[in-house]
Amino acid sequence: MKELDIYQELKSEKAKNVDLQQSLLLKEAYSIINGIKKKELISIENNSSGVILEKKVNLKATRIFSISDIKNVCINSRLRFLPITYYKSTLPYDAHVKCSAFEIEMGAPVTFKIITESQNFKAAHPNTEHLIFADLGCGEFYFITKWGNGYSKYRKLIVLPFRSIEIHLLSIFSLAFLFALTIPTKFLNTDHPVGYFSMIRLAFYFWCVIFLTAISTYYIIGIRKNLNSGEWNNSSFM
Repeated sequence: MKELDIYQELKSEKAKNVDLQQSLLLKEAYSIINGIKKKELISIENNSSGVILEKKVNLKATRIFSISDIKNVCINSRLRFLPITYYKSTLPYDAHVKCSAFEIEMGAPVTFKIITESQNFKAAHPNTEHLIFADLGCGEFYFITKWGNGYSKYRKLIVLPFRSIEIHLLSIFSLAFLFALTIPTKFLNTDHPVGYFSMIRLAFYFWCVIFLTAISTYYIIGIRKNLNSGEWNNSSFM
């Protein structure tokens, strides 16, 4: 079964940004005309001294993603994007080596962040997919590597009702409408025969709305879950 590829989702999200693509094409054309190998100027803040360092390094533009790209993918797939300090497990050897090599190339300490589902940050042996990024500053992040098993291809569909408050409410009304349409009339009224479209069915629809709202409210508040839009960069794991 084909799995959900988060890295491909990021690239697709990035491709939607027309302005960014035009900017990359202009930079590439400028490099070709001048016969100069493309280099990226990156400003890295040294966390220990607060000094801003500028260094010329070779970076692949296709591996650079904006915070908006990452945010949209995390919201759509119910993932979190947090600093590596919140990750309780040990990084795989390959990921550790690549992060160290990037810091050596930059010549300064780099803040790394991870995209993965929330339970992986506190699990002892997480096994689903992780993506690690280096913070380049100015809301841009450089993809370093990924590891773990892919997510189900149905993940985006399953978490769709919790993407935002608007979609959540729309899902409740749509599901209630579906229930109200499909339930047989004989289950709605046992005393007197009524037509298919009646006030009883309308009343049942509003009952479904109230019932589904109560269930979802218990899930979001009672079990301390949150909507995807408020979860993607939330460092709380209560």
